[in-house]
Amino acid sequence: MPRNGTLWSWTVQRYRPKSPPYAGPEAFEPFAIGYVELPDAVIVEAPLTGVAFDAITIGMPMQTVLQPLNSDAHGNTIMTFAFAPRDAEAVHE
Repeated sequence: MPRNGTLWSWTVQRYRPKSPPYAGPEAFEPFAIGYVELPDAVIVEAPLTGVAFDAITIGMPMQTVLQPLNSDAHGNTIMTFAFAPRDAEAVHE
């Protein structure tokens, strides 16, 4: 799948989702989640990172990144994918 796409829609998750299936940290902080359209492929739902909530806009160019999600029982970091703005001048959190 392409690494780059366009933000199609988004919202802010303001409460801790039910576990399971949520596997994030117990200390919950609100996060943006969006649908990113990957050209000639699919629309993918994933967390948005590296941008303040008030700077997110529909149509924003995005790229796939890896970010820590949690730790397993052995202390290993569990990684997940997210989307971050491709624009280097995006407003960061």
